[in-house]
Amino acid sequence: MLDDDRVLNARELAKLEARCRKMPLVENAYVETDFVVALLETVMDYQNATTTVQRAGGYFETHAWAEVRTLDDLERVLASFPDDREGNDALAQFLWGYHHWRRAQELRGLVAYFRARDVTDLDSLREWGTSSTAADFVGRIKGLGPTVYQGLVLRIGVDTVKPDVHLLRFVAAVVGRPVKEDETVAGLEEVARRLEVSARTLDWSIWEYQCSR
Repeated sequence: MLDDDRVLNARELAKLEARCRKMPLVENAYVETDFVVALLETVMDYQNATTTVQRAGGYFETHAWAEVRTLDDLERVLASFPDDREGNDALAQFLWGYHHWRRAQELRGLVAYFRARDVTDLDSLREWGTSSTAADFVGRIKGLGPTVYQGLVLRIGVDTVKPDVHLLRFVAAVVGRPVKEDETVAGLEEVARRLEVSARTLDWSIWEYQCSR
């Protein structure tokens, strides 16, 4: 959960609650069960089409899964490619089959971030996810901001929402003004409490609704 206490006002929350009550709820119990995949998807998932993320994941499973099973394995692979644009482009191709050199660069930062905090497996990642806040993450890895943080903790089982473009547009349309990530997270978590559903369910339901329009 974001630790900024800024929230939508009472009138806006009431409008958001009323709109969400009319929306079909769709359950999504997906929680990532692989530590390495959780890190790879964290840097691939934001601002990429779903098909791109899926294809990248499939490429990794086919070509690099057996070689990269632990944080140690991942660090060894990162060290085998130069940390420059050309090297990161080659790294991205090795992991995902795409020329996403910036994502490979961000992966280096994410790996270093978790190594420094002794987060080395799925259990410690989940413990970190339940005890951390966005302030512990944002600004520490170049290119990875609050939406990426929310996406990561959501991916590993935290009951929250990811304020991506779909959720931001939905909330903005309901309240009648542009909204920020912190307002969206706090507002939808509050609405989920009022509806007595998980924030994860509300996140997925809005995402499905927006994508189907």
